[in-house]
Amino acid sequence: MSNQIEEFNAYRSKMNDKLLADNNKIIKRIFNLDTNAFAAGALDVKTKELL
Repeated sequence: MSNQIEEFNAYRSKMNDKLLADNNKIIKRIFNLDTNAFAAGALDVKTKELL
């Protein structure tokens, strides 16, 4: 099972890099929104994930 997770994470990282390399503003804005939404703030990161 751990191998599947590692493979998934590697594939996801590879595809994220490929998407960001395209210099597409919409994709970059979505990544930025996701990153900022899960930043620590009034709620901790774990609580935000559970929501």
